[in-house]
Amino acid sequence: MRLATIDIGTNSAKLLISKLAPGNTLTPLDERQRIIRLGEGVDANDVLSEAAVERLIETLQEFQGIADSWDVEQCIVVGTSASRDAGNSLSHTIRERTGLHYRILSGEEEADLSFTGAIAGLPRANGNLVTCDIGGGSTEIVRGTSRGVVHECLSLNIGSVRITERFFSCQPPKPSELEAAKRFTRMLFADSIAPQQDNYCLVGTSDTHRLLLDLHHALVSGEIQISTGPLSAQWERLRKTGGHARKLTRSQVRGWMENLVQMDKSDVLALNPGKLKGRSDVFPAACMICFELMNRLARGSITISKWGLRHGIGLKILRDGNLR
Repeated sequence: MRLATIDIGTNSAKLLISKLAPGNTLTPLDERQRIIRLGEGVDANDVLSEAAVERLIETLQEFQGIADSWDVEQCIVVGTSASRDAGNSLSHTIRERTGLHYRILSGEEEADLSFTGAIAGLPRANGNLVTCDIGGGSTEIVRGTSRGVVHECLSLNIGSVRITERFFSCQPPKPSELEAAKRFTRMLFADSIAPQQDNYCLVGTSDTHRLLLDLHHALVSGEIQISTGPLSAQWERLRKTGGHARKLTRSQVRGWMENLVQMDKSDVLALNPGKLKGRSDVFPAACMICFELMNRLARGSITISKWGLRHGIGLKILRDGNLR
């Protein structure tokens, strides 16, 4: 069976074409991503702009064409944080304009499906895990085991777009704006996340984590070279920390955050124009959230999974036959 999974987030829309086979086997065949910034302005007024909805419709129509070319048997479209903020009217609009059924996931459903995808994307995972998925509008945190047992799911209204729009008036942000964002993040995490006493592995399952890992590998390998400018010494110290295939240390995440929040949008984009296009303005906030979460959980490192929400949806279809 071939399945198309479309994940509509606050900042991006992602398509996964996969082959599902007995034995809980999911094989990715094609993956696409478009930056649509659906959640633009939603944090302030809880309303999607007409321009954002049009970007979404155009992207869905494009993804429909790709799915048809793969001759998929089923197409599942889900919305997350920005769609939750906007309410059910979006589902009606999408059904009317594209014929697609648009399922708005609750925060807990999103967390659970991201967890399912994350552990499947780490075949050697063992023992207790805490997964985190940092999106544009929300962050999902799940405590469970590598066998798929879930003990606790959290979905918090904090994400890269939400923080950037709420606190930053320019890029780089003013020191007072950055401190206000950090203070808000720390207070939210302190109020929502209990200290973890057991031994567990922290797992990142979002594009933020995968992009940050890719950027760090590029810096260490010399693909990214920053030998001049006011941050050159800080970049060199970060480069000398070395790299791991699937892990980042807390000090490395802090180093990236501290550098990124001092850079303007064009300099951030220049680090990787292909992957940072459409997210260079919000990526510093995403890294700040990642670092503050590692601080709250007192984890010295984070392991990055290659899979996430859309893969978890496919695996749930394999296991249960539906998303309910």
